[in-house]
Amino acid sequence: MSDAAAALPKLDNTFGAMYLGVIIAMALWGASTIQAYYYYDTYPKDAWQLKLLVAVVWALDSAHQALITASVYRYLITNFFNPAHLNAIEATLRHMVILNVVIIAVVQGFFLFRVWRLSQKNYVLVGILGILNGAQFVSIAVYYGKCYHMTSLAQLQTLLTLEKICNVFGAVSDISIAGTLVFLLRKSRTGFKRTETLVNRLVMFTINTGLITSMCAIMALVSVLAWPNTFLYIAFYLLISRLYTNSLLATLNARASLGRSSPGATTQDESQLNSFHLSRVKIGDTKNSTGHMGVKVDTETYVDSFKSAPSQNTMQYNFKPAQ
Repeated sequence: MSDAAAALPKLDNTFGAMYLGVIIAMALWGASTIQAYYYYDTYPKDAWQLKLLVAVVWALDSAHQALITASVYRYLITNFFNPAHLNAIEATLRHMVILNVVIIAVVQGFFLFRVWRLSQKNYVLVGILGILNGAQFVSIAVYYGKCYHMTSLAQLQTLLTLEKICNVFGAVSDISIAGTLVFLLRKSRTGFKRTETLVNRLVMFTINTGLITSMCAIMALVSVLAWPNTFLYIAFYLLISRLYTNSLLATLNARASLGRSSPGATTQDESQLNSFHLSRVKIGDTKNSTGHMGVKVDTETYVDSFKSAPSQNTMQYNFKPAQ
């Protein structure tokens, strides 16, 4: 046994890093599972399309977790004391790449939809961001295509440049979407204290969720540049899809928590902001047949876009001027 142990290479910065990545990914999967349960329990009236989106993303994320767990198990348990197998590429490890790209594309598509809504259907802006997302999607798909027929982990060294490109596009895309949402949210300020508070909270929430995924991509890029002969970059790559899933679910679940944490805000107020529609109020003077002056307030109210269509209400208040 001592001879076999002596033949084993150091695994701390290779499979040790991958193992830690799988453990952290498992914890994040647990968080996303709790968030998914909370979503279905809290928002039963959401549109079926959104419920389906959550189910699909969670299912893909669960499959991704199963693949990376199986990969590490086969490397470290099934092939224990088999150093030759440590250089082989497990099929489960290879296939998790395509699940990564699908999860990223779906979640980023959701955030692009939010940009489209908040920007009043600005197709040019969404198109530019879509190009960045498409570049990330294509680069990861190309990476998967090239590694599909590889048989050894040593061959992945030939794809380090492509790995860097994937991470650059990922970081730029996440930062661009988050920055655009922040800009559009700040542009939507109404001047009213209640909506100002909600906008500020949404801005901070958007920055935090966008920062998490972009920082993971940046750390993966730094790992490739600084330690190309280790698996540190793989450890970060294992976490990316999990962070995207949690960002999606946290964004959806924040509709209730943001409203409760804002003084004087109602659930409907929060829903309007989270759906990126602020109420527009028109005030005008009216005079009825009795000669009384009045104030007519036309309020165009947008409810949660994931529950029902917009509605418009008109309220009229009459008062008699002092004699």
